[in-house]
Amino acid sequence: MSGTSYLVGSGEEALLTRVAKRAYEAIGKRQVRVAVSYAPVAGSAEGLEYMSARMPRLFPDAAFERFAVAGETGATPPEEARAIVERADLVFVSGGDPTLGARLLDASGAAAWIREAHARGAATMGVSAGSIALGAFWAEWPEDESGDESEQLARTDLVPAIGVVAGHVFDTHNEEDDWDELRLVAKLCEARGKVARFVGIPSGGAVVFHGDGSMEAVGKPAFVLE
Repeated sequence: MSGTSYLVGSGEEALLTRVAKRAYEAIGKRQVRVAVSYAPVAGSAEGLEYMSARMPRLFPDAAFERFAVAGETGATPPEEARAIVERADLVFVSGGDPTLGARLLDASGAAAWIREAHARGAATMGVSAGSIALGAFWAEWPEDESGDESEQLARTDLVPAIGVVAGHVFDTHNEEDDWDELRLVAKLCEARGKVARFVGIPSGGAVVFHGDGSMEAVGKPAFVLE
């Protein structure tokens, strides 16, 4: 059975800590091996410092191993990066820029390693952009926002993401804008012939995907685009 995926909508400390504790305890080991990707903050020293500083608080007893892929500062040799993912009990993807993270992990082959780890039973967890990246797709928006919606969609790239939660596309903490980006990605997928379920995870909310494919909301309920 595939591993459980824990997707947190935002970096609110209380919920994030709660979900991390649940993930850790579900693995059931005295010391959990956590493989961490900061690909969504590649190129940002400030972002890396912020994201990495919270990890010991989330998993206080874990053994952490960061794997950095091509495009990140101090990239881990590919063979070593793959080995880190292969021995992990849980793979964590940080917040940041979901499109950047998805592109780097896919281009380096790391997205496939994470899918393989998930298929053998390893847990996966993302926060904010990391949650988006664990889905099937996201988008790279055009710099030129002129024209009507159909013209904008024609200039928007559909970006393959990690795909751990197959057949699902996620957005996070965008409830105040009525999930406008998620709705656009849904239209983009339809135009490209991609079938998926579109889920918005609000601030203060998380979703858990169990090995049998069922979805459980934690905290504030998720938005599902009908």
